[in-house]
Amino acid sequence: MNPTEKGNGPPKGECDHFQPADLARLAEEYLTGKSLPPEKWEGTRFGYGAGGGTGPFKAVITEVERRQGNWVVVRLDRRKTELETADAGFKVVRDAA
Repeated sequence: MNPTEKGNGPPKGECDHFQPADLARLAEEYLTGKSLPPEKWEGTRFGYGAGGGTGPFKAVITEVERRQGNWVVVRLDRRKTELETADAGFKVVRDAA
């Protein structure tokens, strides 16, 4: 979910579109919901696709992966075409083993 969809604007100085930190937060919520401790998160990968807003890009797909205890952006795909419905929202790309 885009942070602005919750009815809250971004904190001062932050962007109002979906950020990698937002995706990492969703990934952690998902993994915590599965009762997995952080040491089991290594190698998991998650994606999020959303409309790109008012700039030259119509859509953005972001992916993060857990590496050495950190979330690392491994994909940032800006598209000049609208996002396919199947690519929208939160995705589990590689789940915990």
